[in-house]
Amino acid sequence: MSPFPEHGRTNDQRLAEDLAAQAGRLLTDLRVSRVAPEDLGAFAEGEAQAVMVDRLAVARPDDVVFGEWDPESRARLEADRVWFLDPLDGVRSYVTQGRPDWAVQVALWETDPEGVGGITACAIAMPAYGRVLTGRGATTYQPMSIIRGPRPGPLVPPRTDDRLRIAVSEAEPPAFAEELAAELDATLTHLGSGGGKTATVVEDECDAFIHTSGHHQWDSAATYGVVTQRGLHASHLDGTDLQYNVDEIEFPDLLVCKPEVAERIVSAVATYL
Repeated sequence: MSPFPEHGRTNDQRLAEDLAAQAGRLLTDLRVSRVAPEDLGAFAEGEAQAVMVDRLAVARPDDVVFGEWDPESRARLEADRVWFLDPLDGVRSYVTQGRPDWAVQVALWETDPEGVGGITACAIAMPAYGRVLTGRGATTYQPMSIIRGPRPGPLVPPRTDDRLRIAVSEAEPPAFAEELAAELDATLTHLGSGGGKTATVVEDECDAFIHTSGHHQWDSAATYGVVTQRGLHASHLDGTDLQYNVDEIEFPDLLVCKPEVAERIVSAVATYL
């Protein structure tokens, strides 16, 4: 059973949303800064990371913070509360003018009084749209003043038929993606960030998101929390559950989808694993 509270937004959940939104506002401003294009991604991610880590140091001084800047951290394995941060998800999209498919991901893993661990607070900010996706089916909207230029359209074009629509990586789609799509009579949508692809499933623009090129715990902890707390499916491609704050840093694959298509996709993908 998930330790996520059954009702309401906890202070930790509010903090997760605020962290994601604050980093998103900063990244939006930095996107039009005078930093050289080739340096913008690393610079902006570092600035967003610093803001988030500094705020957690004040707001939750006893908690462990975990991300790609310190991947070999072992302190988290003995901790009761660990924040997983991905300050800039989708650097390639972020540094490309006009691309909205980049995100900020924040998740808190903690143990309940019985010692069961799980994601208890989570948020995925989509700054280009001025919104933050959270667990429990909520979406919070940020002030429109943070959005520069024309408001972007949907991440993917509107549906024109009832075929399955599967989001995959733009840079590294599954090697079997085309074959799988043919088998399932599905269409493929190629996007940048994991948060962006997750958003398409959460907001019913796609039916599934399949990833096979590996991901770190901090890349998907918020995704797992947001998706599962909304009653959607998240797992490894073979259908087994994802476990966070474990010794293994990198996971091989990820499936996010509507629950009614999960069994069908897992069965079809099994041929290629």
